[in-house]
Parts: sequence; C-alpha cells; structure tokens
Amino acid sequence: MIEMQGVSFGYLEGEPLLSDMTLSLQPGSFHFLTGPSGAGKTTFLRLCYADLLPAGGQMVAFDQDVRALSRDGIAALRRRVGVVHQDPQFLDHLPVAENIALPLTVSGEAVDMKELRELLIWVQMTQQARSLPPELSGANVSAPRWPAR
Repeated sequence: MIEMQGVSFGYLEGEPLLSDMTLSLQPGSFHFLTGPSGAGKTTFLRLCYADLLPAGGQMVAFDQDVRALSRDGIAALRRRVGVVHQDPQFLDHLPVAENIALPLTVSGEAVDMKELRELLIWVQMTQQARSLPPELSGANVSAPRWPAR
C-alpha cells in the first residue's frame, strides 16, 4: 500500500509542482494516470517508487516511511511497485511475453502463465507473444478494449 498525506514536491524552491496530495493506493490495485504535459504525472510516479522524496507531508509505502528507507529498502519497494511508462523500453532479444514477465523473473517470483495469457488477450497481443520487440509496429498494435463490467 502507498499512502500520501499532504505530500508536496517541487523542482524549484518555493514553487511546488505537486502540493497537498492525499491518497491511498491499495496493494494489487491497477490505476491509469493521465493529464496534460507538465502536470506532474512522471513526478508523481517517481514519488510512488521513491525515485524522488516528498518535500513536505508524509509518504508511507508498505508500512514504512519512504524517507527512512535504506538503499536496499528502496530496491525492495521498487520490486513491489510496477510502473509502465508511456514509452516503455523492451529488451530486443526477448519475445514480448518474456519482456512482460521479466520483472517477476528478475525478482525470483513465479510467472503465472494463465495470467500472462489473459493479459495478452486483454491487450490483443496474443499473436505477438513470441515476436521480438523490433518486429512490432505501433500501427499493428491496437489499443486495449476495456473488459465489460
């Protein structure tokens, strides 16, 4: 869980980019972050995985104050927080499915092949699962359709 209470951050002293943010992100939850360029989306994400530390307020990640985390503690936090940026970088020598599973593989976690297949179905990429990233084209990859609720 990531909790922010009155968190603020700014790159220039006296000019906060983000201010008085209060929220709670539950473990296993899935979120989309959208907004105009310069709104602070990347800064917010960097706060979530402790690449940046808040200038004010309190931020707790998995019951630990992020300001008190050691280097190893930050690494452990990053193994628990998944972020897919707008322009993800894939390893060209690994098939798409292996690139997707790579964070779990590197952290020693078991890869649930059923969940991986379901994800590929959801984003309409089952045909590209064994393709290498350089073989893909943005024109050939369609946007995901949201599951009916």
